[in-house]
Amino acid sequence: MKLAYQVTLDPARHELGVELSIEDAPAGALTLTTPTWVPGDYDFETFGRDVFAVQALRSADGTALPLRRQGWSGYLLEAPGGPVTVRYRASAASVELSEECGVLGDQNGVLLGTRYLRVAGHEGPCSVRYHVPPGWAVHHPSGASPQGHHTWAYDNYPQLLDTPVSFGQFDLITRQVRGTAFHHLFLNRAVGYEQGVEGFVDALVKVAEVYFDIFGAFPFEDYTYVLSFNPNDSWGLEHLSSTMVGLDPGTFYDEDQYKVSIRVCAHELFHAWNVRRLRPAPLGHLRLEHGCFSEGLWVAEGFTRYYEFLACTRTGVYTAEQFFSAVTNYYTHLAALPAYGRVSPADASAASYLNHDKYPGRANSAIDYYDAGMVIAFELDSALRASGAGRQSLDTAFAAFYEAFAGRGAGYTVDEVCAFFEARLPGLGPRLRGQVLEPGRLTLPGSLRMLGFEVSESAVPMLGLILQGDTGPAIYSVLDDSPAGASGLAAEDTLTTVNGYPFSLAALRWAAAHAPTVVLGVLRGNQPHCYTVVPGQRRSVTGLRWRGSAEQAARVAQWLQQPFAPAAGQAFPLDFYENFHGIETVL
Repeated sequence: MKLAYQVTLDPARHELGVELSIEDAPAGALTLTTPTWVPGDYDFETFGRDVFAVQALRSADGTALPLRRQGWSGYLLEAPGGPVTVRYRASAASVELSEECGVLGDQNGVLLGTRYLRVAGHEGPCSVRYHVPPGWAVHHPSGASPQGHHTWAYDNYPQLLDTPVSFGQFDLITRQVRGTAFHHLFLNRAVGYEQGVEGFVDALVKVAEVYFDIFGAFPFEDYTYVLSFNPNDSWGLEHLSSTMVGLDPGTFYDEDQYKVSIRVCAHELFHAWNVRRLRPAPLGHLRLEHGCFSEGLWVAEGFTRYYEFLACTRTGVYTAEQFFSAVTNYYTHLAALPAYGRVSPADASAASYLNHDKYPGRANSAIDYYDAGMVIAFELDSALRASGAGRQSLDTAFAAFYEAFAGRGAGYTVDEVCAFFEARLPGLGPRLRGQVLEPGRLTLPGSLRMLGFEVSESAVPMLGLILQGDTGPAIYSVLDDSPAGASGLAAEDTLTTVNGYPFSLAALRWAAAHAPTVVLGVLRGNQPHCYTVVPGQRRSVTGLRWRGSAEQAARVAQWLQQPFAPAAGQAFPLDFYENFHGIETVL
């Protein structure tokens, strides 16, 4: 079969008119369907809800063909054999689904193939021709083959699904990075854009250079950042040779948000290697209706999170002190959860469709494989660099791993990852296997001591609460092995009083540290309750000081690619922590 789409943009109605031509359709039943998930977004979604007014015709004479809905995302077509035409309309206005499907406004838009009905079981090529309003520009990332005016041919539907195409009015800033074009496409602007955009692009260029130096080449002909400052566009999804990222509207006047925006872009760019081409099993072959459940997302996402921070440190966005503070806090926030001792990184990866979207109460049943994988990556890097075995590092090891496994079959397995690192440094494989397949096996304090740090671990006060948004008054989680867990408090309760006085976060923190008992008034729905909690303690990393040698400091400086020469006994503050999945502090 040969599949050809014609997509007509209707910006005033925020809709698409889609015509699918199926040449040489076999006689019998054909299933036409949208995906129920897309790679990088581990959640089943109702993408088919936007498709309506579907009709199927015999191409030769326009005779209507039998067509009925099948399941929640598809249609069953009784094909007579020969050419068939399927026509329908699709709403493209959804903010909720814009990351996975794109969105069409009245001035511009970005679209993916998610709303284009595919023929289930067909894995061959397809083409798309776009019909756009007069005067609208079109930007298409590399990868597909141009076939004339606003027409591209794709090797298969997954490639079409992985290619966001931008239309209409937008700003495009193109820079050459080591001979490769990087397109920075801004769908809209924000306060300070005119004064800050060139510097922002400069920072992204430096990040791309860091990755080039690790891998020795870019894996694409060119790369496109599709960027939006509209707060509705909470994007962060990687593609083969592009990404869609929603940036904070304060990017150009809020220094912290500026750095976060660079870091999120750094995360998505690293995915061009790690997960778009180097894939954990079974993501090498995508099952778009039923999902792909992988034990390896601690590599695909966790190592990427590690390199987002490392790249931003190497380019001067963050200091060495902030880098070590971030890594330490990823560990301490993770280790404070009951689930840390119950759920392995491999299990958290395999359960990604359950835990990727965060939910109240998850502290007892799920860990974030991004966070665990980041700490694992740091520990691997520390061990390799401290081994004295040549110029070993995670940079050299991961580049070699990429060369060995990118594009290979169904993807790499956990066994293959462990075997690879065992070959790089004897003893590393069994250690990694334990950290990945068993819960509670991270050893970050030991890794920091090996680098030259003195690590202080001590008792800190604890009630056992995590608040919504890290501020409350709603309770996000109650740790079931904590004093609060034994009191009767529940996730989604709303705090109203602390020891009889109106709730404030400062009052709750003070009471947890100083009061012998803490009496908390809450609303559960519209029902008032009162619970008494006797504060307890938990152990945590509370201090970091430099005790290393000049040789160790030089090794860290080479690692971070910035000056590093702390004085003996110099304290490293642990006050920096950023997590775009949200910060969850145990009180």
